[in-house]
Amino acid sequence: MTTDRRTIETYDAAAVAYDAHVSDPTDSPLHAYYEKPAMRAELPDLTDLSVLSVGCGSGADAQWLKENGARSVSGVDISAGLIGIAREKYPDVDFRVMDMAHLNFDDETFDLAYSSLAIHYLPDWGPPLREARRVLKPKGQFIFSCNHPVESSLEYSSNERTRGAYLGRTIMQDTEERHIHGDYLAAEQQGVRKMVGTVATDYTVHNYHRPFSKMIENILDSGFSIKKLVEPLPQEEMKNDNLEHYKQVLKIPKFAIWVLEK
Repeated sequence: MTTDRRTIETYDAAAVAYDAHVSDPTDSPLHAYYEKPAMRAELPDLTDLSVLSVGCGSGADAQWLKENGARSVSGVDISAGLIGIAREKYPDVDFRVMDMAHLNFDDETFDLAYSSLAIHYLPDWGPPLREARRVLKPKGQFIFSCNHPVESSLEYSSNERTRGAYLGRTIMQDTEERHIHGDYLAAEQQGVRKMVGTVATDYTVHNYHRPFSKMIENILDSGFSIKKLVEPLPQEEMKNDNLEHYKQVLKIPKFAIWVLEK
């Protein structure tokens, strides 16, 4: 299964707002000081590599890969609106509208596949993982980030003064009755639960929670081997731009990064 139509339409409508959001470190400290540096720390030497940027959005990562040594970079995204912005901003990179679950490239085309916060928009990881593996050369790596399952398993509540996010239990002292907060295993949905998220604050999209056990199952079934799983820590610079986010991700991960090999 591919990205649902609502999410594609949302990214098309929000393309300009999304590009402005991810381009401004003060508006997206979780990108600038958390996910991006952690992803880049796992990359191999890019010199002379052919690279595929999967779910490339408005193209900043693809341009960074090219500027940092890649011989060639192709960026693909299912949103025509985002690809339009990418082509305008970075004309020296090959950008194409394409579904990550159906890549229109020959077998063994790329040395490296890179994907930032895109795969969690698909209910089934099987097709995009198999496609990434197919287009990689032998020993090629697929490095991607996704929502951390602890973050996506939280239960939210709010009142006039506070907003809370919980994963755990409340036990009544007198009756031992338990109230369970959150849902990590998503057992009633076979480990994959549809969620509603936001893009650039005001736009809603669908993404999917899955526990680590389900992620590992999908990865191994696709034929990849797992080289590393990273639960990133924030850079110290985040303290200056957003101390509250820094304190949160220093203790509770928001994203996970996978390093896979064909």
